[in-house]
Amino acid sequence: MNIFIVVETGYPSSPYTLRPFTEPEVEAHHGAERKRRLAFNNRLSSIRVFIEHAFGLLKNRFLSLKDFGRHQKIQEVYRVIQALMVIHNLCIDWKDGEPLLEQGEGTDGSSDSDIDVDVTGYGGIVVPAEDQDRVPTYETDNWHRDEGSLKRLAMLDELFPLTDFLEHE
Repeated sequence: MNIFIVVETGYPSSPYTLRPFTEPEVEAHHGAERKRRLAFNNRLSSIRVFIEHAFGLLKNRFLSLKDFGRHQKIQEVYRVIQALMVIHNLCIDWKDGEPLLEQGEGTDGSSDSDIDVDVTGYGGIVVPAEDQDRVPTYETDNWHRDEGSLKRLAMLDELFPLTDFLEHE
């Protein structure tokens, strides 16, 4: 199974991200290879439109995400965003189209903490505290870049086999 985050070309390659080919990466090739790289970029671009809309909806529900700012502990940021995504998905499932109030007060004056909500079945990953800051020593910047490039080329071959493009030349 291929699991990755679709990102823009400004992000570095990594085994966890899938980004389009940059203009120089496309221009360096001709013929079929250039065409399939452009097709790959177009496919990623169309997927990113859905992602951008999803983030827009999330930011409109939780206005504080629009000015999240810098944080010292990235793991805390991940946990906050993951929790907000779960709440956002619950609201969608329950057909609550209204943005949540960020002050903790409901429209009837009741506190949000008075509501009992069953969130079983909504997933999420809980990483034990002792494992949160562990990064394998082999995961250097170069390793990320190299593995990301290999993964992107593998996805290119899977989605757009070169033989399909050679037939049309």
